[in-house]
Amino acid sequence: MAEWIQQIQENGVRQTAERLGLKARRNQSLAPCPACGATQRSKSDRRGPVGIRNDDVGWRCWACNVTGDVPDLAARIIVGKCMKGLSKQEMADVRGAMASQGLCSSINGAVSKVKPLIRAPRKRIRKQHSPSRKEFEWRENITEECENRLWSDAGALTLAYLMGRGFTEEALREWHIGCLVVQKQKGKEGFVAIPVFDQDGDAVNMRFRSVPGPCGHCGGNGCDRCKQKGEVRKVYLRCPGRPSTLFAIKNLETDYDAEVIICEGELDVVAMWQMGFVRNVVSGTAGAGTWSDEWLDALEPYRHFILAYDTDKAGDAGAKTVADKLGKDRCSRAKLPHNDPAECLSRCVGSERIAKALDQAQPLTEAGLERVDHYIDEIETLIQNPGQLKGLTTGSQQIDNALGGLRPGLWIVTGDTAAGKTSFVTWLALEQAKRGVPVMLTSFEQRPVGTVQKLLRAEMGGDFSKRTEQERAASLGILGTMPIFIVDHYGHLDPNELKELIGYAIRRRDVKVAVVDHLGFLIDNAEDERRAIEKVVREYAVLAVQRGITLVLICHPNNLSVAQQRRVRLGDLKGASAIRQDAHVGIVLERMPPGRAVKHPACAVHVDKCRSEFGLQGAKVVLYYDPQACVYADKWEQTPMGSTGGTGGFPISV
Repeated sequence: MAEWIQQIQENGVRQTAERLGLKARRNQSLAPCPACGATQRSKSDRRGPVGIRNDDVGWRCWACNVTGDVPDLAARIIVGKCMKGLSKQEMADVRGAMASQGLCSSINGAVSKVKPLIRAPRKRIRKQHSPSRKEFEWRENITEECENRLWSDAGALTLAYLMGRGFTEEALREWHIGCLVVQKQKGKEGFVAIPVFDQDGDAVNMRFRSVPGPCGHCGGNGCDRCKQKGEVRKVYLRCPGRPSTLFAIKNLETDYDAEVIICEGELDVVAMWQMGFVRNVVSGTAGAGTWSDEWLDALEPYRHFILAYDTDKAGDAGAKTVADKLGKDRCSRAKLPHNDPAECLSRCVGSERIAKALDQAQPLTEAGLERVDHYIDEIETLIQNPGQLKGLTTGSQQIDNALGGLRPGLWIVTGDTAAGKTSFVTWLALEQAKRGVPVMLTSFEQRPVGTVQKLLRAEMGGDFSKRTEQERAASLGILGTMPIFIVDHYGHLDPNELKELIGYAIRRRDVKVAVVDHLGFLIDNAEDERRAIEKVVREYAVLAVQRGITLVLICHPNNLSVAQQRRVRLGDLKGASAIRQDAHVGIVLERMPPGRAVKHPACAVHVDKCRSEFGLQGAKVVLYYDPQACVYADKWEQTPMGSTGGTGGFPISV
């Protein structure tokens, strides 16, 4: 590191920022950001967007996610770039400006003639991204001027570039795409000109994207501008001083329950339009990481957003910025077959594959949601390792009658070890999914593929490992068409994170039944376990009622019932007072092995609590259980095993 750069680093972020015109805000923050020009972190967070590291040698903008050290901060304020990307002249400009402020040594002991203080960093950034050259200045009829040029001899290279990327004449004319040609020192450089229309359909700005080709400054020989590569730099520019808005804002529907697809760039929106996605597809007009409050206000009323951003670091950062502003629980991230919609178009990806990728968009949370057939390869792997196979499931329509049907609220399911708690709730969800009711399943105690095994046994009517691979694939395909969504997570999960995921599932997948198995994985490591249980139970009960879903929560009892040689009761659960008060339904399962009372494997379902006026609190229902197919029925003959004459005279699987 050069001595003068080391001297800048030693000044620290705070002193350097204040000397160069940034303002100190509360909680070690600064404004405005020298990279994106933001003056606060978000609409609701008025701290300066730039946060200072505790050691005062690093900084980060929480609006655009740009980071750097002290020299980077100085370089961005003075010339609009980080230190690594500076030319020799720009490096001299930075040194001269810093020397004039006494923050580093001057060149040859003299102070540079560079203007010593950049009073308004935001204006500097505008010069970088919205140049003042007259070619890029807004003028009357600029849209028509650029569009006409694209279809003339002057726009031949730009048109060839666009059509080479798969854009059709129909799409280019629909979006009034044009061309701008700029004369450089040793040649011409072309720019794709993309008009930006407001909600009324009036052109208010232009976006310019450089067209690949020889660098106009050096004629392809290599220079500082092109970093000695001889190729035009990839840049995006705008008309200076013009208002900006969401690209394609006029195509937003007034139905706020409709989803909105947010892309990273304008050409991505055009590509989506060409592939058949003509409504509710927008993008920003200032780069992946920059979103103004005006754009957010326009999007705020909509229910859900799919972020179809590039699959690179900038795209990840941009998607996170948008999700943080709109709410993570309202956003999902789509992974397209290729980097972005425009590249998918150039590679002739069909609209069906794009639609599937959008449908499979994942929430921006720790855990994800997958359909059942997502685990087909894992099932086949397990078939090759029979020792790992486990399987349980449940089922019985009689329970709905005893409880007055499946109703919104918090349902608590408990019972002794091996009573079939997981099997029962899995059956309950599967029965609803068969009727078209979307359900979400968790299984924190075992990997998600264990839940898939239970569902596969129920669908195939027995031990799926003894069937052919084609039969298993067909059954998984049937399950995959059902509205069953499995939380792809194993082990502990923060209860607030799960609440966000449930909220996402309700909005994105219209989930009506959510199964949480089990409570212990949400409150483990809590300092006060009882208080943690009470908090989770109460919050989940409120969530279930407010969102109109049935939230089924498995709870494990203490050992008091074993010591007293009786069945489990709701009072045997930790945090029992909160559970008795807040739960809407309380179910206790009791295993009934074959004997005098029943001749086949069965389970007693005790309704210890039921707030429904159509249910019977204190009721007891006996269901027969098929240990191979993992299904329940009111009569043994209604189970797959019973229908073939089997007796099932062995212990119930867990």
